[in-house]
Amino acid sequence: MPEQKNPPTYRLAYLEQEIISFLALSSIKGVGFETLRKISERGIAYAEVIDLQNKNDVSTILRSAGARLSDETAAPWGSTRERALSRGYELLDRLTKIDGKVIFHSDKEYPSQLLDLPDAPRWLFVQGNSEVLRGPSIAVVGSREPSDDGIWLSRYVGFNLSEWSCPTVSGLAVGIDQEIHSASLRAGVPTISFLGTGIFSDYPRNSEKLRDAIAKSGGAIVTEYLPADTYSSKNFVKRNRLQAALAAALIPVEWAAKSGTAHTVRYAASLSRPIACLRLPFGKVPDWVNTEIAKKASVFTVPQQQLEFVQFVLASVRSRPERQRQQLSLF
Repeated sequence: MPEQKNPPTYRLAYLEQEIISFLALSSIKGVGFETLRKISERGIAYAEVIDLQNKNDVSTILRSAGARLSDETAAPWGSTRERALSRGYELLDRLTKIDGKVIFHSDKEYPSQLLDLPDAPRWLFVQGNSEVLRGPSIAVVGSREPSDDGIWLSRYVGFNLSEWSCPTVSGLAVGIDQEIHSASLRAGVPTISFLGTGIFSDYPRNSEKLRDAIAKSGGAIVTEYLPADTYSSKNFVKRNRLQAALAAALIPVEWAAKSGTAHTVRYAASLSRPIACLRLPFGKVPDWVNTEIAKKASVFTVPQQQLEFVQFVLASVRSRPERQRQQLSLF
């Protein structure tokens, strides 16, 4: 039987309803990330919650999932629901205007690599090309305050990108991340940026042009956080697990043993992702060299080991196993 390329209209309509309901619930004060995650994990559709008629039934579901309901939900549920749905449509319209979408954990578009995580996101907000998330990619991360050597190493990696012909993954932060995103654009390679904030957040400041270029050049801006979620250190640490999980290999360019990048390295090691650590043949020995994390990685002194480094990354990308999984479905 030939594969059905276009899902039935009712499936599209249901998905749109589920997205609007999700966005509507996210706009209710006291209903946050963890509440919506728990609802999803319990197998409850967001549309089911929105469609409930009895205020007590809605309150029971939301409170049992950790919601701290505000005065807004003390009003009749019908009026609260209408305001929430109105905001849901506004958020969807705003998302559409930036070429964005919501991808649920159960959608066929969802990148299966993320399912290797014990706490895989229940949804993703994606601006740009969502298809770029599904193939092999290379995560390149590093310090927000790189030294001259770190800048050299990041540009050295950038010179190899066109040869690898593989999308890159980083975090849009100032320093190494932005260097890699920019190098990818110069090499004509799509690049993926994971945010630690909501999709509409202007963070880091003055990154709008780079972000726009990423989305318009076949890449993607991705976050699991809700539109109203702002900066927090905890969010950025959690964000790092997504960079490690999505990529077929990780290249930490310049980093310290106790740093945000170290979290990404540890996540990659726990997921058995190949790690290519780089060091120069001169200067101070990096403090990560003698750590347990480094023992799980391959260390290359460049440019002397250029060939070995390039072949390691190519082999990692080419050998990425296709994750076989049972596709979940809301429909």
